[in-house]
Amino acid sequence: MIELGSKKRMVVAIAALAGLSVFIIILESTQLRSHQDDIHESHPLLKEKLKPEDKCWTTENYEIIEICEVCTKEEIFGHKPLVCVARGNKEKVRCDSGKEAFRSCDKVTRIEEQKFWIFEFVCAVIGALSASVVFLRQKQLDHKMYQKIQRQIAAGV
Repeated sequence: MIELGSKKRMVVAIAALAGLSVFIIILESTQLRSHQDDIHESHPLLKEKLKPEDKCWTTENYEIIEICEVCTKEEIFGHKPLVCVARGNKEKVRCDSGKEAFRSCDKVTRIEEQKFWIFEFVCAVIGALSASVVFLRQKQLDHKMYQKIQRQIAAGV
């Protein structure tokens, strides 16, 4: 338990955890790619089958008609639209030329929001459980102290 550790050990443990955290952050930041390749140029199937007019958003201004959404299994296996095979997500855009095209996208906002709220809920549950364990442990320690004080009073009288 935490009450068994000395103050010096606690400071050393906290410093070690802080150092480990900084090390992990530095290590992860070196592994992240600062420039992400366009999946439409690097994916073999998209590179082969997408025509330049299907990638009008690379050369023209565009507006997003349909936000990023997950492709169905039929769209992925049927290659309709073709961009579904890359990441499993699609986004419909309309270019200035009037051409409508699909492009692959990274994250579906709706799913990311859902993951965020699940994470928040799990953190709240863990926090509540931790607080209740601390409360119960404090009650146990208080009870032991009261018993000790009663024994001392009983022995002294």
